[in-house]
Amino acid sequence: MVARRLPTGVTVVTSGHGNDMHGMTVNSFATLSLSPPLVNFSVRRGARITALIDSTGGFVVNVLGADQHALARRFADPDRPTGADCFAAVETAGAHASSGMRLAGTIGHFACRAVHLIEAGDHTLVVGLVEECRVLGTADPLLFVNGEFRSVLYGSLQ
Repeated sequence: MVARRLPTGVTVVTSGHGNDMHGMTVNSFATLSLSPPLVNFSVRRGARITALIDSTGGFVVNVLGADQHALARRFADPDRPTGADCFAAVETAGAHASSGMRLAGTIGHFACRAVHLIEAGDHTLVVGLVEECRVLGTADPLLFVNGEFRSVLYGSLQ
């Protein structure tokens, strides 16, 4: 399949408050607009995080570094704990005011207010207005390509 050959960045999207919190690995994250600052990602229709985003009105996108593939696997595991227990063995950097948990050690995050949840085929497209974004590290990003986590060294292509 051609889409498997296209490298994507790997993120963990979180939403909720207190005991009603959830996180999941997402590799469909993209920036959408600079003015206003909008981002988007898609998840399988009916994913638990969609209901939390709808009810809380917000989410946090944590951008993973190349050394965080274990964290990506944890939040992709369908048998992981739910609620606050999902974060029990994970170092966090605190919840954002709008909703969602920031994870420690990531290379950056986007804290967003949800502005659109659009049904598209068997997925829901989530569009968020960026309220805060920060670069937190200089490590290479974690990539996903052809069913595997990868890293890449960047160089100038002048």
